[in-house]
Amino acid sequence: MKRVLAQNAVRLMLGGVTACLLTVVDIPNPIAPFSLVSQARAATEVSISTFYEDLSSHGDWVSYHGATVFVPVDVPDDWRPYTLGHWVYTEEYGWLWVSDEPFGWATYHYGRWGYADDIGWYWVPGTRWAPAWVTWRRDREHIIWAPLPPRRDPDLISIEVTFDTTPDYYWVVVPSREFLAADVSVAVIRDRSEFVRIVEAAQPAGDVTIQNNVVINKVIDVDVIEKETDQNVTAVKVSKTDAPEQSGKLENDTVAVFEGEVKADPKAKPAKLKDIEQVKQVQAGRKSKPTEGARADGAEPEETAKPEQ
Repeated sequence: MKRVLAQNAVRLMLGGVTACLLTVVDIPNPIAPFSLVSQARAATEVSISTFYEDLSSHGDWVSYHGATVFVPVDVPDDWRPYTLGHWVYTEEYGWLWVSDEPFGWATYHYGRWGYADDIGWYWVPGTRWAPAWVTWRRDREHIIWAPLPPRRDPDLISIEVTFDTTPDYYWVVVPSREFLAADVSVAVIRDRSEFVRIVEAAQPAGDVTIQNNVVINKVIDVDVIEKETDQNVTAVKVSKTDAPEQSGKLENDTVAVFEGEVKADPKAKPAKLKDIEQVKQVQAGRKSKPTEGARADGAEPEETAKPEQ
């Protein structure tokens, strides 16, 4: 039986909509008909075009299999999401990813990351904020996380993320003692054989949850982290902001969080779309790819990482 990391069912009943929130999930489709953000928290609204405008100087927007996706530029060949930055703990949301990248305020707190051999890593915009859209594993000496792939039910009725739908090369592995490193990238295990051995032996760490329409990421126990790192974990303060581009930024032990609504707009488009053939040429010239040496069994990126057509 597949272990379900995250599942969110939206059921149509008696001509209305009843939302049954089981564990964390987001429909990574900016045109989704159901808003899961409560009206009480949606006092501030911004258009999804905010992503198109603010991220255009940090990457390329391309049309890929019927979806408009963001492909970062000027990243190393072995780059992957959720590596350039660090984790902080908040009482309200649990573990929150603080990115060192200029596009991180959007791409690590809304939407999902996917990977395809022809264009590399790409981000599908979403309208819901979270401290991090990741799934977790661990073993006795390592903590492991991966971006949730952009997969949705074609009928927009239910969606789930299972271990089988997370390709092994999505995972980021660090020794437990380095989990609190100010720059996680220096602790990431990159040796292919060691990486595969650890990922295959690791077990699910638990489920991210939703409480009162808020994503809570407390899967990794603070007491365990303090013991294995020999450091005290001090919860950072949370400051609410009306500017989504400030979300996820840390200053003076305070992290900014935007809890308003990113409003879906089917008519919104980037000012310019990059020719996808040019993006493919850049990807073809990379010296290393995460899929090299990856297992052929399990979920293929063709099925799990590309936006639905």
